[in-house]
Amino acid sequence: MAMERSPINDLELRVLMQATLSEDTEDPDTIFHGIEQSYYYEGYEPN
Repeated sequence: MAMERSPINDLELRVLMQATLSEDTEDPDTIFHGIEQSYYYEGYEPN
């Protein structure tokens, strides 16, 4: 529902996303985990 309302008011979406953001932006494990999750979401499988 937050996505549907975001073009009008993105506050709900920002609050939901803020709770899941990480401070570990320079940590290689965090970066690679994000990449793996992105591939999984797109339907790619690791070799």
